[in-house]
Amino acid sequence: MASLPGARKPNPSQASRVYWNTHADRAEYAGESCPAVATPEFFARIRPWMSPYRFPWIMDRIEREAAALRGKRLLDVGCGLGFDALEFMRRGVRVSVIDISAHAVALAWRHFAVSGVRPDVASIADALSLPFADETFDAVWSDGVLYYTGDMPGALHEIWRVLRPGGRAIVSHLRRRPSWLDLLSRLGHERIEFKDTEPPVSEARSEREILAMFDGFQVVEKTRDQFRARPIARRGWKAALYRRGFRPLYNAIPRAVAERWASKLSVTALKIA
Repeated sequence: MASLPGARKPNPSQASRVYWNTHADRAEYAGESCPAVATPEFFARIRPWMSPYRFPWIMDRIEREAAALRGKRLLDVGCGLGFDALEFMRRGVRVSVIDISAHAVALAWRHFAVSGVRPDVASIADALSLPFADETFDAVWSDGVLYYTGDMPGALHEIWRVLRPGGRAIVSHLRRRPSWLDLLSRLGHERIEFKDTEPPVSEARSEREILAMFDGFQVVEKTRDQFRARPIARRGWKAALYRRGFRPLYNAIPRAVAERWASKLSVTALKIA
């Protein structure tokens, strides 16, 4: 594989680990009278807001990829609470998971246990230094994670390294610019992730820049995702304006126009031997 720019930058700072440990449980989606964290009731309450279910195209992608990967080894980079990994395991895929947050890995273990599944490996690890040997996995899945690393080319270099020749890198929801979400956030002076603070690192890049980072891969699919304004869990007058004003108006514009302002790009690519 050709050397990727920035592939050997330092790992994320301690600030990133602290941030994601603090924000791992996603309790802001549980609403009033939140069930105790890590209980079956808690996971059920937040489930509709999690990526595989909130974004139907992610669930479709899991269904399609899992059908081809049954019995094979997949690594989920940045597993969070394990909802994506859970769906792969339910479909017969052998899954290993890593996350930079110790709290997230602990919650994911609990989620798997109450759901009756077990991953091959669940490790606290950094996407920039994966704790696996070269050519270990048939596929690597990462959903909405790599732009938090501070070094997306470096993360892709690690994904390339642990994939077997011809293995699939399925990278969903890379932040794309320009996009309706970034523009709305700047104009409204509103945080995208959490209402208290944003992650220490959150990169948005042009589509051309994102695709250029897939050196050493053959891109077989690229999809502009989240080109329609989605429901939000926030409250307040800005959220009301979004729900009653921006969202219906923006979602009424033709799809061809809306796709130009999609906030995420998803890429599936094969490792070139």
